[in-house]
Amino acid sequence: THTHTHTHTHTHTIIQEHIDFMISPSITTRFPNAGKSSLLTALSHAKPQIASYAFTTLRPEIGKVMYEDHKQISVADLPGLIEGAHMNRGMGHQFLKHVERTRQLLFVVDVCGFQLASKTPFRSAFEAVQLLIKELELYKEDLPCKPAVLVVNKMDLPDAEDKLSKLQEQLLNPHEFSHLLPDDMLPKNNMVFRHVVPISAATGFGIAHLKTCIRQSLDKDASMATDSLHRDKLQALRGAVPAKNTLTWGPTASV
Repeated sequence: THTHTHTHTHTHTIIQEHIDFMISPSITTRFPNAGKSSLLTALSHAKPQIASYAFTTLRPEIGKVMYEDHKQISVADLPGLIEGAHMNRGMGHQFLKHVERTRQLLFVVDVCGFQLASKTPFRSAFEAVQLLIKELELYKEDLPCKPAVLVVNKMDLPDAEDKLSKLQEQLLNPHEFSHLLPDDMLPKNNMVFRHVVPISAATGFGIAHLKTCIRQSLDKDASMATDSLHRDKLQALRGAVPAKNTLTWGPTASV
């Protein structure tokens, strides 16, 4: 069995050439926190401080995710986000300004959910995702429109597979489960994740697949940006062709 005790919502950020962002509510079960710092260690060579209080770090911990083709993704563990961050609670604005500059969001949730405080309701992983989206939305409405990957941590816990299946069902039909949260806690729009990746930062399960998904998502964005640049250049070249070199075909064409 696992005892849920008082905890706080944390948020962390992954940064690459395109900045990514890691966000997570935390829960104290048999682990000291939701596993964000453990995940940072598993993904990279960083060794961040790990604790169960609101602000584990006051300055970024930097690590690097390494790939076989020598590609590197820098990872920064930023100060945490607590509920109410959009109103600047818990250094919220300092954190959310970093989020504004990101191109991809990486959400990290505990498969077992979380409880913000002993007197507050227990929230499932699905509810945690919705609350985090809402917090971003309240700060700036278009933040949840960024490309996103959802990481479901602590898959080594009992009943994790059943909880993951439930979460996946809820993510596919979020409106059917809107009754789980008060109206003022529901985000205005759904967020579609490019990947939903189950992992265990404690055992290493799923970490390699997560690294692949992060890379694929970033490469997709880079490819789209390159295609867009090529289209713009082609359009500019077409517009630069002198009028005297233009040929007109048809009945009225001049010879």
